[in-house]
Amino acid sequence: MKNILEVSSHEAKIFFLKKESYSRLELPHYFNFQLIINKIDEKLINSDLKDFRSSSPREFENVNYKLITNKDGKYAWRPFQLIHPAIYVNLVNRITDEGNWKFIIDRFKIFRNNKNIECHSLPLISITIDKDDKRGQILSWWQLIEQRSLHLSLEYKYTVHTDITDCYGSIYTHSIPWALHTKEEAKKRVNRNSGSIGNIIDNHLQDMSYGQTNGIPQGSALMDFIAEILLGYVDLLLSEKLKSLKIEEYKILRYRDDYRIFTNNSLLAEEISKYLAEILSGLGLKINAEKTQSSNDLIKSAIKSDKKYWILNKRIAGNKQKWLLQLYFLSENYPNSGTIDTEMREFLKVLQKSKRTDYDVITLVSLTTQIAIKNPRVVPTAIAILSIFLSKIKDGSDKKIIIKNIKKSFTSIPNSSLIMIWFQRLYLTIGKTITFEELLCKKVINKNVEIWNSEWLDGSLKKIIDHTEIVDYRKVIKSKEKLLKIELKFITRNSNDY
Repeated sequence: MKNILEVSSHEAKIFFLKKESYSRLELPHYFNFQLIINKIDEKLINSDLKDFRSSSPREFENVNYKLITNKDGKYAWRPFQLIHPAIYVNLVNRITDEGNWKFIIDRFKIFRNNKNIECHSLPLISITIDKDDKRGQILSWWQLIEQRSLHLSLEYKYTVHTDITDCYGSIYTHSIPWALHTKEEAKKRVNRNSGSIGNIIDNHLQDMSYGQTNGIPQGSALMDFIAEILLGYVDLLLSEKLKSLKIEEYKILRYRDDYRIFTNNSLLAEEISKYLAEILSGLGLKINAEKTQSSNDLIKSAIKSDKKYWILNKRIAGNKQKWLLQLYFLSENYPNSGTIDTEMREFLKVLQKSKRTDYDVITLVSLTTQIAIKNPRVVPTAIAILSIFLSKIKDGSDKKIIIKNIKKSFTSIPNSSLIMIWFQRLYLTIGKTITFEELLCKKVINKNVEIWNSEWLDGSLKKIIDHTEIVDYRKVIKSKEKLLKIELKFITRNSNDY
């Protein structure tokens, strides 16, 4: 794997224009954004998006497609967005312009100059064909955060863990130019409307958000990278503050907006946390007080709570029902955790190979459904599991009743858009009577449904957006009741970036 900062501008462009980078959301296999991205990129060669605009996109709502997803089966929710493909591709082109890319890389060298602050969340790029970028990012967390934390228990005695409240949703778009060009330079009147890369990013973010300057879209590798620009700037400001105070004996591990501060003095750890909070406040960001924890047991604190619970409580299950019950209890204690995601995928792998007869399929369906409701991040895996269980029910009438009850359970929770997109995959071959309100679901049924508002574009580029398929209807038609092997392989291989 290569760090994004280690590649050329051309390699960076190829990475950001991959469909997996455009959308980190795990969607059914018949969704594919690669064709529309490629066509727009071809159209914009040696051109800029402004040459194809009939008006400003800031004058229009719903330029991006917004997908609100539930986090815990209750009232917590998280917004994801599919950025308007024309704005996305143009922004990638501007960021990966050779001169701009060199400027950004040089700026990151300054951000990362302090060896006491380690960032391990920059996008990673696979250098081999048989490995994917997402798996590398997960491995990075394991090796460079969890394992690194365990290593640091030999050097330090005290740690504070904290993160930023609603990080992406709170980012002030004007702070991106501050991060890249310094706040003093960016705020000078002569630089406010310049063609600097900081202003270019800021303007694109406003273009896709109805002119709003608060928040950046979540759900793509490009936005993860832009967030890292600001968070790298925070690292720099914190480094300068601690250096001015002659504070040297500390180590900070950062993964996106998650911070782990290590010291040999509890008061010093609290002091560094206070300085971090002050710096974030100056950028419109806030420390999450509820999630801030301190400890003098660095081994226990290195391992996430959900993983510790599973290590202590996991038992070898004699049958599928007992296994699912264990997963249900895990999900009750730690809703939407990474451990439940991993273990559900393991259950799916075993289920695929199982030859045992299941005598009470309805109970297995009920448990799987309830786990999915409490843990929306496992929905793709849960749908794959449900498809296997439902394939064992031979009575068509019984099957339709069960599928309607599953839908009733899913729709009982607020902000269930992602769940319904996956439920549609489950329902494709079982019946045609259920209607869907979610636009992506409607797109599967009717290719004329518009996902992004493109009224601000001229005819030639708008035509590409409106008429390039993002759904492979051949795959829709060929979909089977039980998910195909290629679908199951994709789900068990990839971890959800929910």
